[in-house]
Amino acid sequence: MKFKQVIILLLGLSLVLLAGCTMRPPSAGAFMSAYHNRDSMGGFFFDASLTVYTASTSDSAIQAPENEHSTSVWEEIVETEWPFDLGMSLIRFIDHFGFGFGLQISNPYMTLGTAFEHFGIMGWTDWRLIGVCDGKPEWFRGGISVMEQISPTPALLVGLFQFASRSEALYTAGGGDHWVPYKEDDSSPISCWDDDTDCYWKKEKSDFGEPYYYGFIEYGGGTYVTYKVNKFLGLGLELRYSYDVTYKANRLAFTFNAFMG
Repeated sequence: MKFKQVIILLLGLSLVLLAGCTMRPPSAGAFMSAYHNRDSMGGFFFDASLTVYTASTSDSAIQAPENEHSTSVWEEIVETEWPFDLGMSLIRFIDHFGFGFGLQISNPYMTLGTAFEHFGIMGWTDWRLIGVCDGKPEWFRGGISVMEQISPTPALLVGLFQFASRSEALYTAGGGDHWVPYKEDDSSPISCWDDDTDCYWKKEKSDFGEPYYYGFIEYGGGTYVTYKVNKFLGLGLELRYSYDVTYKANRLAFTFNAFMG
């Protein structure tokens, strides 16, 4: 299959899967590796990743009486959110300009940025700029990363990055008493957003897991290492820490990458 056909297929999948609504910062190491390997495979770079998440609220987390606005339950929800996602992305570099498309679980997103030998900037956003999530337009999810790196050998990249992101996580309720969102008009939203003033949380029994989403703003940084195993294949590891200023949570993410490029 030609690379142009791959791009069309990936874009088509993105439009089909608009129901997915999670969005976390994409891999900084993958973006910089795409630039480093821009002369391979016609400038195309394909990355598959597994990311594991963990989070904990601080002792100073806001606590509100039960059944009030969403801050009443964030400690429990943050600490039991969905712990991993599977991602894929296709990135193309033309000189120092890079652009790409990807999926996180089932949420399509796009990246744009620029890179040089030791420095890069990457921005990203998901498809809520042109799409609808949960039946209504929502605030976009996206952010920006700044990367600095060295290359001890032609096959090895080691880097640092800093980022700011309006992110979104998945929380699965099920198997007992769990927090679920509701509104005073008895409607059942898929989530209480951080800017919803008429949305609340309540506990209810559920035998099966149901997905709910919540948005937050996070700032942080991390480090990555990528290694080119042979002419076309490479591996990468990435560690990311952030502070969630919306719900006062400390967040860690660990990503394993396998790429072709």
